[in-house]
Amino acid sequence: MAPMLDLDDIQGDVPVGLQKDFEGFIFFKILDRGAFKLALRCDVIGRITSARRARARELEILRRKRLGHAGRDPMPGLNLGFTKDGLTQLLGPQRPTLDPAFERGADDPKTTATLHDPDRSDWLKEFLGDRIDGVFLVTAHDRPLLTFHRNQLVGFLGSGISLIYSEIGNRRPGRERRNEHFGFRDGISQPGIRGVTPPLRPGVAPDEGLPGQDLLWPGEFVLGYAGQHSTDPHKPGPEPQMMAPWMRNGSFMVFRRLEQKVPEFRAFVRQQAARLGMDPELLMARMVGRWKSGAPLERAPLRDDPALGGDDRRNNDFGFGDDELQRRCPYAAHIRKVYPRDDLDEAEAQRHRIIRAGIPFGPEVAAGETVTRHSRGLMFVCYQTSIERQFEYIQRHANDPSFVGGKRRPDGGTVTPGHDPIIGQAPGNGARSMDEPYPNYPAGNRRTTLEIPSQFVVLTAAGYFFMPSITALRTVLT
Repeated sequence: MAPMLDLDDIQGDVPVGLQKDFEGFIFFKILDRGAFKLALRCDVIGRITSARRARARELEILRRKRLGHAGRDPMPGLNLGFTKDGLTQLLGPQRPTLDPAFERGADDPKTTATLHDPDRSDWLKEFLGDRIDGVFLVTAHDRPLLTFHRNQLVGFLGSGISLIYSEIGNRRPGRERRNEHFGFRDGISQPGIRGVTPPLRPGVAPDEGLPGQDLLWPGEFVLGYAGQHSTDPHKPGPEPQMMAPWMRNGSFMVFRRLEQKVPEFRAFVRQQAARLGMDPELLMARMVGRWKSGAPLERAPLRDDPALGGDDRRNNDFGFGDDELQRRCPYAAHIRKVYPRDDLDEAEAQRHRIIRAGIPFGPEVAAGETVTRHSRGLMFVCYQTSIERQFEYIQRHANDPSFVGGKRRPDGGTVTPGHDPIIGQAPGNGARSMDEPYPNYPAGNRRTTLEIPSQFVVLTAAGYFFMPSITALRTVLT
């Protein structure tokens, strides 16, 4: 039986995602607690986009697509999260202690050391100075509408806050709309949520949304509901611990501003493909685990299949268990590292999932731009109920050359898979390596290694936030 979520009380970006072509990130410091709370009560909370509203908008977009309607409603969105410092400003120093990683913070030396993040001195200067208490997420279908709502919001808040940093992300233009800046289709492998994501084939696959999309218990992403069982992926487990009743229907958000060195990445791939004697597109696909179209290597190991990549009923319907010798997909490929599927026990693999809700930022690569001249990349956002068990677990294992362990070569030799070549980070921004960039498909045992001397995805700012329920915003927090 599917659980019943209070979608009117959960902020919309968490389980559904705010509809957006443009998204403003407004990081702020609370200057006047009374003025800030008054502005929230009178002018802001009523504009927060709930999960029910976000889902209704999603269904309306699908209906319009089926009818062939090109027109779009404005559908502006607004959500709000607070750092540990922000909650202290609102509740006082005796407030309850929340998730340990959240309380530690993304900028704590222990966090950056654990995740092998670059030294904070290399982050954006705005994230190094004044305290950040919270972030507003403002979304719209075009930049003028976003600017209008952003300015209106800042006007409501007035002298209650000071703006620490603001940036606008935007979907890429034209045919690149669904792609990140390296050119790969993004957002394919999202977990489904029981009670939110409907099964496409309820009589055949009641535990899946789309084929290959496992339905997880909502407590993995929203507090106050059953989470995953530790040994049975289909049974509900215990609810995540809440240190205060008002945490119900809330979620933890991880924000990371990831700058992508696109010209340098392209040049590196061309050079290494020539060295290895292979097609550059195939090398990129083996680094990611998918072709740019979204087609997975597990189903298209040597050639891209755009029809497969664009088919949401097929492009995520695969496992790694029958690819024990990494003939189709390298063990260290990005999608295999961050979601090992049946490389791990199924129940274990599903307890480390996240809901991603990021958006690209920055301009397109200019003609003749051989070295990055303009900052561009991904405003990475994800939601979970345990930052340490979910996001931090994923990043730590992307950084771990030995994960997933116990793998073999065709001749029986053991394998050290290497780093995730996309988001993996070595201590001190050191060099990384990945095993077997050249495919041994369908047979063979050629030994190759991809040496990666520098990062092509660079962390430039980060923050951990709590996204409270709308009830908590109306009551205990204001």
